[in-house]
Amino acid sequence: MNRIEFRMKPYSIDFELRPPVTIIQGDSSIGKSLFYQWLDVQRRLPENKEKYANVVLLNHSSEIKDILGKTGKLFVIDNADILLCDTPDIVEHISLDYGNQYVIICRRPYNFDISPNHYATIVESDNKFTLSYEFNVDGWY
Repeated sequence: MNRIEFRMKPYSIDFELRPPVTIIQGDSSIGKSLFYQWLDVQRRLPENKEKYANVVLLNHSSEIKDILGKTGKLFVIDNADILLCDTPDIVEHISLDYGNQYVIICRRPYNFDISPNHYATIVESDNKFTLSYEFNVDGWY
């Protein structure tokens, strides 16, 4: 999935993802967990069942090891700095897993072996939330 788009009136989300890992980072109150909550609402709607069938949401109350052994999924991990803090093996797995896609939501990421091109912050303008990537350098993968 290269894009997550939906409306939560009067707002809209239009996130262009950069597979296999997109890291959404930033301080409190910029919309990171709000996005996670809204995505959860969207995927529970009967009309979106097929669209979000492969989306797996994980947060501080989830078992992070649930990502192991799965393929073809989009894992959205909220509060990743808490969930991944004591699991360097899982961080390494995520960095090297090309069978799944990940959206990592955190204040400050650490120890991910991925290109700086995959680090983004949420930007809101005219009730539309998008991702602003820190870098867009050709050749950095």
